[in-house]
Amino acid sequence: MTLHITKPKAPERQTTLTHEHDIDDQSHIPILSNKVVNVASVPQRSPLRYPGGKTWLIPQIRNWLISLSPRPTIFIEPFAGGAVASLTAVMERFVDRAILGEKDPELANFWRCIFEDGETLARRVERFTPSPDDVRREFEREPTNGLDAAFQTLLKNRVNRGGIIAKGASRMNRGENGNGIASRWYAKTIAERIRAISRCASRFECVEGDGIELIGSTQDSAEAAYFIDPPYTVAGKRAGTRLYNFNEIDHESLFDHTAMVQGPFMMTYDENPDVIEMATNRHFHLAKVAMKNTHHAIMYELLITSGELNP
Repeated sequence: MTLHITKPKAPERQTTLTHEHDIDDQSHIPILSNKVVNVASVPQRSPLRYPGGKTWLIPQIRNWLISLSPRPTIFIEPFAGGAVASLTAVMERFVDRAILGEKDPELANFWRCIFEDGETLARRVERFTPSPDDVRREFEREPTNGLDAAFQTLLKNRVNRGGIIAKGASRMNRGENGNGIASRWYAKTIAERIRAISRCASRFECVEGDGIELIGSTQDSAEAAYFIDPPYTVAGKRAGTRLYNFNEIDHESLFDHTAMVQGPFMMTYDENPDVIEMATNRHFHLAKVAMKNTHHAIMYELLITSGELNP
């Protein structure tokens, strides 16, 4: 069945969140799990090592999708990034197809190239030698087509610190175990992931543009389930400005649009009082789950959903 995308029904408002709240407001939120997921136990499907990726959340996403009745046929990820949620939903057959929303034209082009000609991109990955000189020469070349640009996006993601493709990101030096760039360029593995996605290409669509607008244009479909993982810039949190080229977002507008969708949704956010207020004001359900940050400290991620989650 085709999902028709129409213009959003509600305009976006620009809102700056600067509220101060008592941290005790968060004490009532149920904890789904105190156990940090070992990402090595989860299938690695994305070719990208995307900053803020949600591989560690896949067990919770699976549980949520299994719990949904009726089964959704369409999975919408308005802020796709590394797209691990969409890849899991489609490739494990929780849904029939997925729509990836991506505002960054580099990433949108990357996903479209995999869906349209993944085999060519996979072969190019296998042929590339990840020496510092070869990497430098590749980035000195001007892309002549979409596949050239997609390959450079992938290479940038693999050789930059933290997988960051935003402007100003620095290149790895030592890498893992002192192996430099080669420690992040697993040609065979990356090519296999691209081919696996390519085999399911007919079940994916990439829409380049604003994620909030994508939610608004699809909100009337009861067959759609939404996984919403926006850049975290609430209440002055600026990590998103360093990690992503497109990090500006009106969080109040995002919550307003999400409140209008007919299908189920899961949103992910840092545990933050402003986010909790926006969610509770709209009668969304809140839960939290343990994770590790980039410094390996245990913290909690907020899950905001249309229905209660079971531990």
